[in-house]
Amino acid sequence: MSAEAVPAAVPEEFVGLVRDALAHLYDYAHLQRHPLVALASTGETTTDSARALRNLLLDTLEQLNPGDSLSRNDKEWRPYGVLVRRYVDGFPAEEIMEELHISLRQFQREHRKGLLAAASMLYDRWQQERQDTKPPVSQTLQEEMTSLGIVLGRVDLAPLIQDALGPAQALARGHGVHVEASLPPAPVWAWADPVLTRQALLAALSALVLPRPDHIAIRHAAGHDRLIVRLMVTPPIASTLRQGPHGLDARLTPVSELMQGQGGAVHLFPAIGPLEEVRLEFGQARGARVLVIDDNERVQQLFERYLTAEGFSVSSAADWSQALALIDQARPDAIVLDVMMREVDGWQLLQRLQSDAALGTIPVIVCSVLNEPELAAALGARHYLKKPVSQQQMLAAIRAALGESSQAEPPLAAP
Repeated sequence: MSAEAVPAAVPEEFVGLVRDALAHLYDYAHLQRHPLVALASTGETTTDSARALRNLLLDTLEQLNPGDSLSRNDKEWRPYGVLVRRYVDGFPAEEIMEELHISLRQFQREHRKGLLAAASMLYDRWQQERQDTKPPVSQTLQEEMTSLGIVLGRVDLAPLIQDALGPAQALARGHGVHVEASLPPAPVWAWADPVLTRQALLAALSALVLPRPDHIAIRHAAGHDRLIVRLMVTPPIASTLRQGPHGLDARLTPVSELMQGQGGAVHLFPAIGPLEEVRLEFGQARGARVLVIDDNERVQQLFERYLTAEGFSVSSAADWSQALALIDQARPDAIVLDVMMREVDGWQLLQRLQSDAALGTIPVIVCSVLNEPELAAALGARHYLKKPVSQQQMLAAIRAALGESSQAEPPLAAP
């Protein structure tokens, strides 16, 4: 679809939603709770839906591409080019204006034209989704989570379980229920929001205490890319106590919302009949560590958005001394290295890395505006990327470098 042909029936409120989603294209925590996530719902975890929404937005932008035959100065290319440069590549408006040789007023006009075209492509789908979708179970809780903001990160579940255990035991004593937890001394790392996790644990334990089982045991287990907190009840809670608007299953609904809000899930076992166990599933927080060495702070931030959205742990350095300090703190699994830097440039840094027996095995991806892939390979780089770099190019190079390295564990996407 060309950006020139735009239906006029798209409400401004919906255009604003599209603009906001594009502005947070690499922020899964934001996309997870975005109203437009319903357009790309996968039926799986919230993060899967957030990733699907991002892909839908990227596909929508690509449909605006008028083709490679047009130059960047062509008026039919500009709306597409402005949106891609602004939201996909993360360039500020000033740089886009300079690149396309347009004024601020022209930039705003082309941006608006492209945004309306993208919104119109999504609006029919949005209307159909709103007709087919029932209102959320607890709008109040959803609004509270949105207001609070969801902060996903690498979290040790053990202290959070201990935090929830005290209040739960106080409630349990009044009902004659024994609650205990058995956790390993080592950290139990999950990809989660600590505030939502603490509330979900306490809400689940409180709901299980009220039917008055004799015993509730808290355990943990690891699945494929998942961490599971198991809340096991003895004896099983009767199926009659699970039913109805005030039954146990209904009381566990807020727990499900709290878990979904951070990319997790809740499962009841068995699904019907006497309840034996409630499982809270979290994404397992582990992923390759990537060090970005670039003296341009904007590039550092862009690459960090590219990589953290896919579960990588990213640190950045502007020069060799900063890079060495970060390497000493935590040895990276891969290094993204700029070339054009003052004092010590990227080629010199690459040679220093390769000459160090301890660091020479770390795969290096050279990333530069220069076109020197042969030189990079000759000096020991695993891959070469010419700027500007898309997220897809960056991820492909990182994953290829890690796949070639016997030192590194393959990265896991953020759940």
